[in-house]
Amino acid sequence: MVRSGRTIARLAPGDFFGEISLLDPGPRTASVIAESPTICLDLAGADFRDILAREPSLAMKVMRELARRLRDTQSSRVPA
Repeated sequence: MVRSGRTIARLAPGDFFGEISLLDPGPRTASVIAESPTICLDLAGADFRDILAREPSLAMKVMRELARRLRDTQSSRVPA
């Protein structure tokens, strides 16, 4: 993932991105550039929210990853 021209994360097979834009229509928080051939699922926000409502374990996985990414962002801003 790239923000302001700087790589902020590298994703592995099975990782996900774009979940924030499916939950909230605000500005993008990052961009993604594939370094190799990639297959992505294109999902509408309403469909994503329906799936999360029906699949609590998936909703928890998404929330845990969002929390981890937020923590990583915040920890990089706080001097050690």
